[in-house]
Amino acid sequence: MLIIDDLLINLPVKGFLGIFKKIYEMAEAELTDESKIKEELLRLQTMYEIDQIGEEEYQKKEAELLERLNAARERKGGE
Repeated sequence: MLIIDDLLINLPVKGFLGIFKKIYEMAEAELTDESKIKEELLRLQTMYEIDQIGEEEYQKKEAELLERLNAARERKGGE
């Protein structure tokens, strides 16, 4: 009876943990993918050039993206 109880309790928890771990890994990969960050920088620059965003917002978002890009490069270099 105890084995069945353990299985009924632990399997769903382990399944959910596996799902959350996979989601985390996918989000981490997307956040540190240099090509995606560069695409976002290009999109941001285009939005600024066609006056969809102001200079202040452009500079703020550009700084955030460049910080992410540097972090991605550091992480890639450390691996």
